[in-house]
Amino acid sequence: MKNKTSIYLFYLLLLCFPFTKGACQSIEDSIMIANSEKWNVDYKKGILTLTQTGSDQTFTMNLIKLDSGKIKQRKKESTDIEFSGSGGLDQSKYMTIKKSRLYKLQSGTNENSTEALFAIADVSKEKRETFLGKILSKNNEGKDEVISSTSNIYGTIKRNNSAIVWKFSLDNLSANNMGNEELPFIILPPPQGFLNSEKDSLFFERASFKADAVLVYINGDHIGAVKFKKKPFTMWVRKDIDNSLQDAIAVLFGVMIGMKEK
Repeated sequence: MKNKTSIYLFYLLLLCFPFTKGACQSIEDSIMIANSEKWNVDYKKGILTLTQTGSDQTFTMNLIKLDSGKIKQRKKESTDIEFSGSGGLDQSKYMTIKKSRLYKLQSGTNENSTEALFAIADVSKEKRETFLGKILSKNNEGKDEVISSTSNIYGTIKRNNSAIVWKFSLDNLSANNMGNEELPFIILPPPQGFLNSEKDSLFFERASFKADAVLVYINGDHIGAVKFKKKPFTMWVRKDIDNSLQDAIAVLFGVMIGMKEK
């Protein structure tokens, strides 16, 4: 009897776990919001302007694409020949195309600035019709096709008057990675990534409120959040943490907003 009762209690805990986790996350988010500064973000032509409702305080971030940062690689994987139902010949090649671009995002003045230097790595698997295929095919529409694509952002953040270097990585930011957010009843995945230094480690979780992602300290404390998928863009940053960490989080959120708008 005791064994059966223990089993029932175990299954009951399993059923309640998602709701308990959601309730705990909601509490952590509420604590974070109560102890954070909320910034409204406007993006225009590579400049992010941060303002607060009811305050004249304004900060700007500049997003710059580095000229020497474009690298493109193509790798041919296979070539297929197919006969279409209409009697045409379809000759296609499958390729993996890798593109890399370098950017810099700077916040503050030259005397007291925080800068992110990062790369965007795009990888796509594509079907391309060959020259011979175009000649022999009866229908040239829709022969080139992007089968799949992924995008990863990685880089470093550093304040010019601090020795701490933050490393970060971001996934699930591009439209292809996030899916179609216009479709009803679709729960899109939160961005994946981290912000790490030699001493600290932070990661992303799904938000329990209108933000798109919450940044969580390794001890479970929620210390920042960002709404970057749709306008109006907003970021929340805890005001009871170290200034250098505040700047690093704000710049990281700036990278997310700037890359979504690119």
